[in-house]
Amino acid sequence: MNGTDYADWHVEATPKLLRALADLAHHHKEVEHAEDLRRFSGPMCLEPLYDDLSEKRQPTGFCAAIVERQGEPCWEHRPENADALGRCIHPDRTRLCRESRVPDRDRCTRHLELCLVVKLDGTVRGRRRCSVPKHKQIATAAAAAVLTPM
Repeated sequence: MNGTDYADWHVEATPKLLRALADLAHHHKEVEHAEDLRRFSGPMCLEPLYDDLSEKRQPTGFCAAIVERQGEPCWEHRPENADALGRCIHPDRTRLCRESRVPDRDRCTRHLELCLVVKLDGTVRGRRRCSVPKHKQIATAAAAAVLTPM
């Protein structure tokens, strides 16, 4: 019990508890409910879903696709699919940004000014309004490649 009011009571839904509830539901012939509980007991994508990303609305739901490891996106929400989804990619290139892209660019307004030059150790520089001339040339060339139809 987490409080004196009934509304304050809750039990954390750990994966072990969800699997036990799934077994109980299956035993009581509630197969669909059992499958849902078993699915929710493992790691899921949890990428927010939007009706129209450009409208700056709240997500309408979350992706519940099963993934191998916690915090990992499903196949549809990986950075490789950013073009199809019209989404920006975080500067670290490991996940999608929740903002829509600037027209004719590959990033959102917040990430557009970040330096995307990769350091020797594999990390992204990530500095805002980078003033290194060579880095500006790389950014300009990348932007031209996006704007130039192939």
